[in-house]
Amino acid sequence: MAIRRASIFVLVLTGVVSCVEDTELSTLITSLWNSDTNAATSHDLRYSYQQHTDTSSSTDHAPNRLFSYVNENYLFHKPTYRTFLDLLDNYQNSVGTAEHVTTTEVAEELRFLNEICKTSIMQKTQQFLHKKGYVSSSMVDFEHKLKSVWFTTYPRSGSSRTLDSSGFEHVFVGEVKGSSVDGFHNWIQFYLEEKKGHANYLGYVFKHQPGILGVHFKWYSSYKKLSSLILGSSPEFEMACFTLCYYLHRNRDCQFNINGHTIRVKTYEVDNMPGDQIATAYL
Repeated sequence: MAIRRASIFVLVLTGVVSCVEDTELSTLITSLWNSDTNAATSHDLRYSYQQHTDTSSSTDHAPNRLFSYVNENYLFHKPTYRTFLDLLDNYQNSVGTAEHVTTTEVAEELRFLNEICKTSIMQKTQQFLHKKGYVSSSMVDFEHKLKSVWFTTYPRSGSSRTLDSSGFEHVFVGEVKGSSVDGFHNWIQFYLEEKKGHANYLGYVFKHQPGILGVHFKWYSSYKKLSSLILGSSPEFEMACFTLCYYLHRNRDCQFNINGHTIRVKTYEVDNMPGDQIATAYL
C-alpha cells in the first residue's frame, strides 16, 4: 500500500516500512542519466523534428524520416543493444494473437537481462530498490524479478484468456489493436521500423528536455496518436527508469527531475491476472 504525505512517500512492504523522498528519485535518475555511457551521442544519432502536429491529424507534416542517421556499426555492437535487438522480432504485434514463446526466445530474454544487469545503471537501480526494501540483495534474484515483471505473458484485454502480450512487448516493441497502435515507446524500435518502411513519422506533438520527443506516426496501417521517445537513451537506462517508477509509484504519476527538467512517468500494473507484471510504462 502506498500513501502520499507531503513530499515523502511511505510504503509498507512485507512488514518493512521504507520512505522515498521526492528528491531521492531525482538524484538517482539524474545520476543514471549522466552516467549512461552507452547512450547515443550527437556523433551517433541525427534526427529531424520537422513540423508540429496534433494527435488527431492524419496529415503527414514530416516529409522526411525522423532519423536520418544512427551509428549502427558502433551502437548496435554494444552488448546491451545487441541483445535488445535480438528481442524485437520475437512478437506478434496484433492484440488477440497468442504469443508462443520458444526456448530460443527465453534464452534471448535471459541474455538481455544478464547484459543490462552487468551495467552500473542497473546495479545502482538494484541497490536503491534493495535499500528501500523492494528487492533482495541478490542481483540474480533481481534478474529473476525483471524477467517476471517484464516478460511474463498475459492477456492484453481483461475479457480475454489469450496470452497475447507482455510488458516488454507493449512498451518497447508496440502492439496493434484495430486501427490503433498501443505502446511502442522506444527510439531504437522506431528507427528500425522507419528504416524498413513500416513506420511513417507524421510530425512531433511535443519536445521536452532532456531529449524526450512526443511523436505522432503510422505503423503499417494503424495510427499512434502519441508516443514518447527518449532519444538516444540506452536500453538499460529505459529499463531502469521504468522499473524504478513501477516499483515506487505504480498506477500514478512518477515525477522526478533530470538535470533540472521535470519528468513524469506513468506505469500501470496488470490487474486481470495474479502475479506482478507491467501493463505499460511511458512518459
